[in-house]
Amino acid sequence: MEYFVKCIEGGAAEDGSRERPWSSIAKARDAVRRDRSAGYAGQVTVWIGEGRYMLDGPLAFDAGDSGAGEEGRTIYRAMPDASPVISGGRLLKEWEPAGDGLYRCFVGAEALRDCGHTLFENGERACEARSPKQGYHVVAGKWDGGNGSGFRFKRGDFPPIADAAACGLKVFIWPGEGEWNWFSETKPVAAVDWEQDTVAFHDPAPWGIDQGSRYRMQGARELLTEPGEWYRDAREGYVYYMPRTLPIEEQDIILPFMKSVIAIRGGEGRPDSGAGRIDNGGDRLDTSGSKDGIVRHLEFRGLTIEMSDFVPAYRMPVSNREREEAREGLIRIDNAADIVIADCNLRHAGLSGIVLNGHCKEIRIENNRIERLGFNGIYAIGFAPGEGGFGSASESDVNGGHAVVGNRIRSGGELIGHGTGIQLYQSGGCAIEGNVIHGFPRYGISLKGLRYKAMDPSYYGTTVTWDNHWTFLHARNNTIARNDISDVMKDSQDGGMFEAWGAGLGNRIVDNRFHDSGIYFSVGYGIYLDDAADGFLVARNVLHDMYSEGKGKLWFAIFAKGIGNVIENNLLVRNAAKAAIGTQEMAGEPNRDLTVRRNIVIDSGEQLYHFINWNDARLAEADGNLFFRSGGEAPTVSGFYGGDTYGKIPIPWEEWRAFLGGRFDANTIAVDPMLEEPVRGQFRFGPDSPVWGLGWQALDTED
Repeated sequence: MEYFVKCIEGGAAEDGSRERPWSSIAKARDAVRRDRSAGYAGQVTVWIGEGRYMLDGPLAFDAGDSGAGEEGRTIYRAMPDASPVISGGRLLKEWEPAGDGLYRCFVGAEALRDCGHTLFENGERACEARSPKQGYHVVAGKWDGGNGSGFRFKRGDFPPIADAAACGLKVFIWPGEGEWNWFSETKPVAAVDWEQDTVAFHDPAPWGIDQGSRYRMQGARELLTEPGEWYRDAREGYVYYMPRTLPIEEQDIILPFMKSVIAIRGGEGRPDSGAGRIDNGGDRLDTSGSKDGIVRHLEFRGLTIEMSDFVPAYRMPVSNREREEAREGLIRIDNAADIVIADCNLRHAGLSGIVLNGHCKEIRIENNRIERLGFNGIYAIGFAPGEGGFGSASESDVNGGHAVVGNRIRSGGELIGHGTGIQLYQSGGCAIEGNVIHGFPRYGISLKGLRYKAMDPSYYGTTVTWDNHWTFLHARNNTIARNDISDVMKDSQDGGMFEAWGAGLGNRIVDNRFHDSGIYFSVGYGIYLDDAADGFLVARNVLHDMYSEGKGKLWFAIFAKGIGNVIENNLLVRNAAKAAIGTQEMAGEPNRDLTVRRNIVIDSGEQLYHFINWNDARLAEADGNLFFRSGGEAPTVSGFYGGDTYGKIPIPWEEWRAFLGGRFDANTIAVDPMLEEPVRGQFRFGPDSPVWGLGWQALDTED
């Protein structure tokens, strides 16, 4: 069965045929829903024609829109040679001069009350009017009213703002005592005391704010002074803008009006009585469901989905558990299984590109282009330990089995400073393969859960012990393979191009390329197995041309905390690191039984290893590695004896090899590996290279 949709004015004669197509996708969806309800079990394809489909509310799908099994899938796809656009924004046209190079457009106070928190001109995000225009101001000191309730600023950093609390003034800030830059927040201002030089928030930040914390002021008309900046006057209902290009009437200026453009939401895995509920866009979601209420067997192919909204305030996660208001994306999927998003262009998001929230199984996200994002590219969010009313840890493992393959994900974190290309929180058994990720302020790929020492005494009626604590961690058994990650960690610290914290066991980081990425302040890493990242295999990865910039320091190319991690057969080339591999026990989470073998380290640090708070159980095995510096220097190792807790004193190589009776690196060599690089970033070893005698396994690029 086929239906057709065309972006035209509707009429009474519409029937979804090629000759009389539906005028909206929602009409086609409703027709398919009627067919399924009547018992049709074959495949249905909805062909969507050229045009921009401007929505009044999210395009919603529930269990009643499910396909009828593998042979009866429901597919929404672009017509051949068509590029239909599904938009959650409103085109602003009625501009009038407002003085000083500004223009304003009336949207309405009621409309701006709940939406319109980001703006685009010709596909490029406009900046909310801000100070400073680039970079950050720095907090001058703590505020007396509470550790995270505000801060002191340096007089003159930003101009006086009239009626600061009522005008919509906000602060974009990195809480963390002036040191940590792990999560950003966007916080509405309650008051500015211009005599005492203090800013007070409506709601406190969860972490302290002190001298050195980075921030910027935004959201006041007094700050609107440069092209590409805008201001929303929610009291009067106007949007003010200074366009990048004139005349303004000829520019495509769009204000997003919904936080998700496509909403696929089942009934939480159980039938639900009642007539359904209304989502924020006014579309009815049938929570009665069919069978178990889960949405299944839907596909979306070849579509452009764009223009979702941001939130009025953003609060950082609680122990990595994202707050509900930020679990939105251009496509949001809840309570669903076996959904396909393929060959689509997802762009211009206020929050994330795709969110897989709660009960989600076996979602396939393939060959999409995902770009210009306020937050993450792809974000899978399972249940935190103890959350969700489940009877056991195994019952709570309901988000996973996804395939995220062949996507190009770029330019994210434009509104949230810890934006990441792909993030899995309590989501496991996923294949994250063949993606190209670049242009993010924090990680390229991240796995999150909860570390043991931060767990409650019990969950789901089960006492948490060391032996069973991994059963509560569902970000496990993921395969991260053949991804290409560059230009991340652009605006945060103490992170890595790949990162894991409190994830589960059995994750594999293999055959990836990490390259051409800098650390711009404080410290950072290439591959970062952070606290309680246990049981990882890190193998056959290439890390090259990572660098330090400004006050930043690439401390280690690979930083391995955790237990039982295996680091083998990786190639490290031209990384401006202090050490190739670092280890540390932190926050009471053990760091032991690591295996480091058959790694080739070329011009990637003066130290092969940098140990912090060494103990004799730190390494299970270290051998068969190769270390080479173009200047001929031998490797050093630090932190393994002599009271050097923080690894500040380099120890000669032969002393390390004699340590503990010669237990480590007896077969490691420091010679020229005879590396070949026919094309930049594509490496191989010739047949006479000494790496083969170490048991080196050829990388994909060498085969």
